[in-house]
Amino acid sequence: MNAQQNAADERFRPCPAGRHWGPRGAAGILPYAVARDGQAWVLSHRSPHVQRGGTWSTFGGAIDVGESAWRAAVRETCEEIRGITPDRTGIAGKCVWECPQGCGWTYTTFVVRVPLHSSGSLPRARVARGHAAWETAGLAWVPVSQVRGADRDLHPSFTDAWPTLHEAISGPRSAKSPES
Repeated sequence: MNAQQNAADERFRPCPAGRHWGPRGAAGILPYAVARDGQAWVLSHRSPHVQRGGTWSTFGGAIDVGESAWRAAVRETCEEIRGITPDRTGIAGKCVWECPQGCGWTYTTFVVRVPLHSSGSLPRARVARGHAAWETAGLAWVPVSQVRGADRDLHPSFTDAWPTLHEAISGPRSAKSPES
C-alpha cells in the first residue's frame, strides 16, 4: 500500500507526519488503585501488531461514529482486558493529547480509580480473549514510582501525557483511603 492509499484509508486520520488510528480520534483508560503500599497503575504492553508495538501505554482505541470519548475508552478497555470494569464515578482526571502536527487528531485518556479486591489486594487484571486480544501483549500493575523505569519503553505520546496523568491523582483524591 502506498502513502496516498494510506492517507485515504477511512480507518485513519491523515497527518503531515503520517496517519493516526481513528478518524474521530481515540480514547483510553489508565486504571489505578490505591493499595496499602501506595498507588499502582495498570499499563498495557502493546502487541507487536499495533502502532508502536512493544511499548507500554493505556488501554484504548479509535472513537466510533456516534461515540463519546468516554464510551469509546470503556468499550476499548473492556475489549482488551478483564478484571477491571471502568466506572464513571472513578474518574480522577482527563488528559487530551493533541497531535503536535496540527492535524486535529486527539487521544483522550481518562484516569480512573478502580476498587481493590475485597481482600484489599489489587484487582486481578488480565488480557481478554477474543477478537481484540491481539492488541495487547500483556499488562502489569506498576507502582507509580516505576512507571518511567529504565526497563519500560513507554509509548512516546504516553510519555508526553504522563506528567498530566500523574498529576490527576496527586491531589486530595489520592489521599483518600481505598474504601472511600
